[in-house]
Amino acid sequence: MSNTSDEQFTGSPDPENELGYRLDPAKPLVLLLGWVDHEGILSSLKASGQQYKKKLLDSLPKNWESIIDLFTEFKVTAVVGKIPAHVLSLVMDERYIDVRERLFAAIGAIPNQIFMFEDIIEGEQKDKFREEYAPYPSREVMGAAVVYLQEHGVQILPYTTRAEVTVLAEAFLDDINRNLIFRMYVPSGRLWAAEADRFLQLFQDYLTRVEQLEVRLDQKRTEHGVVYEFHGHPPAGQNSLEADFQEFSRIMALFEVDSDTAAKLLAEKGKNVQEIARLISKYSKEAKRLQLDIKHEAEAKSVSIRHRLESELLDLDPTPQEWERIQALVNGAIPRQGGIASDILVLGSVAVPLATAPVQITYNVRPQFIGTVNGVIAEEINGNQHFEPEHHQLIELIARHGVDKSKELETAVYEIADRGVEKVGRLRAKQKLIAFLVECGKKTGDVAFGVLQTYIEKQLGL
Repeated sequence: MSNTSDEQFTGSPDPENELGYRLDPAKPLVLLLGWVDHEGILSSLKASGQQYKKKLLDSLPKNWESIIDLFTEFKVTAVVGKIPAHVLSLVMDERYIDVRERLFAAIGAIPNQIFMFEDIIEGEQKDKFREEYAPYPSREVMGAAVVYLQEHGVQILPYTTRAEVTVLAEAFLDDINRNLIFRMYVPSGRLWAAEADRFLQLFQDYLTRVEQLEVRLDQKRTEHGVVYEFHGHPPAGQNSLEADFQEFSRIMALFEVDSDTAAKLLAEKGKNVQEIARLISKYSKEAKRLQLDIKHEAEAKSVSIRHRLESELLDLDPTPQEWERIQALVNGAIPRQGGIASDILVLGSVAVPLATAPVQITYNVRPQFIGTVNGVIAEEINGNQHFEPEHHQLIELIARHGVDKSKELETAVYEIADRGVEKVGRLRAKQKLIAFLVECGKKTGDVAFGVLQTYIEKQLGL
């Protein structure tokens, strides 16, 4: 075990102590776990006036108990940590079974960011001299510990350099300081991009006027897309707006088919009768308008695609039968309407290139048509930015395995491809996607994900 761990286990001078730094129980607290107190991170905390406490996990269960006590004594607003390999063996040690449940449940209940060396997450020790490894537990122990942490809401990000930890931790703490709750990327020119913008603005209106939350919506525009960020405070007992978003989507969908039931649901949420009546009228009209605009936009895109293909394939002289088959491909590429939210917020999965969708190749179309048809459909539906095949493969993989993180991961795929997004945002997106690919590889046994990892790193110029 490293000298750091020996100090904690043998009772040598405690590296957690910070002379001259007195904590105030009345103020929020940021908890730093492990040796993550880099100069840049501490400077960021001090500049924003946030108090912090450092604790080490490579220690006895008694010290873990003292970490739990911090959640009782203070309002812990965020946890930032770095876990080396040998701490994972403690997570699975039977002496820690009781305390680990309470500790990681407390950490998972609030915003947290735990960094872990990339090779440790992959379960393969490539450099035996790195301090992140010693002593190196078995692959099975590390895998079980990572799964346990993730099941308790611990957000793990891989890293390869100390600088990455500093940059990403600073960005995370800045997001916490600005009360960032949710972010989403919508490509410019994508099918229903304008409707997505209106829907998200209506959602912010719903949060403030119906749910009585202090939430603002910010937009960051690049040449290729828009990043939407919700800032504020989620309802008590929640870390996100997911439940509120689902409820709002359900109400808006009901306004399309059963306005009386939708109005009743909305009326149950407010005491101001006049205000609620006004909102019922507003949301009812907006739901119907959005649905009509969604329909019209889909029809317009279908016509636009057909006209472009007629022009670009003219020299190849398709037969009438081939034109029918091409039109069938176009119709199949336009998503079927399934409700307002499900239509306009399905980010990248609306346009799947024919080359990555074998089920559609059953149409008898000349091979020389395929590239043109793919390109026109992808550009008209996904927007004007050219995406490589790996981009679409990532989107498909996320649709199958992303589960409750699918929107967050889809946003990350678009962010790494958009060089107009700030560098730290693209780096954060890269780390999220790498962690996702590693997890998928472990579950499916597919080693081909290395190609997608190479694509992700190439987007950042690595």
